[in-house]
Amino acid sequence: MDGAAALVVMLSAMAVTISCHQVCFIGSEYNPHSGMPPRWFLPYEDPCECTAIHLGGMRITASSYRQGAPHYLNELFMSEDSDEIQAYFDCQPAENNPAECSSPQPLGMEDGTIHDDRFTASSSYTHFPVSQARLNNNGGWLAYRSDANPWIEVDLVEPTVVSGVITQGHHNQNWHVKKYKVAYKKQPSSDYEHVTDGNGNIKVFIGNTDGQIPVTNLFAESVVATVVRIELIERYEHAALRLELLGCRD
Repeated sequence: MDGAAALVVMLSAMAVTISCHQVCFIGSEYNPHSGMPPRWFLPYEDPCECTAIHLGGMRITASSYRQGAPHYLNELFMSEDSDEIQAYFDCQPAENNPAECSSPQPLGMEDGTIHDDRFTASSSYTHFPVSQARLNNNGGWLAYRSDANPWIEVDLVEPTVVSGVITQGHHNQNWHVKKYKVAYKKQPSSDYEHVTDGNGNIKVFIGNTDGQIPVTNLFAESVVATVVRIELIERYEHAALRLELLGCRD
């Protein structure tokens, strides 16, 4: 197999594999004997299912893809924005909200399903690391007192429906977070967006009044996120936090 053929096989495999995660690859169909210019196509029956479109194989026939009938385009189109993709293909709203979650469940902070290496924070003390930010942990994450805009972030890896947050303060002290906002990314490469209230304004959530009692806040509308960031905007003495994310997984 020569290098060009190997590249074709690799890109085809990438298109099939990554499409399972709703990241689609666009290719071109080209017949050197016809004198016709190449045609761009997506090897999917419904491009409205794509949340991102990347450039894939060049000069690969649509028949080389195993997944569904191709969708032909008049131009090269790529995007990382699912809303832009929906508008470009004039997609109709789905009957069911893809972010709907009728029975939110813990997503894995407390039970360890979400691993320690998926947590990051704006700052943390050595004895109060971000790994202690799990709900009901015997401790708690503590940001530097000098940290003017503390935050903690959870990487969910895959797009996940997130519907709310449970927060606690520090286990051994009365340090706690009184107010916070929630930001998120739809894709790792996306910009941060904020969870909003029913009027579309950035929601400020009321947190805790002590270090022990959990407080649950559900969103007005669930969001689909790969990354969730809790932005602390008012604290009691120290910015200390334990938390759980609520939502639905496939």
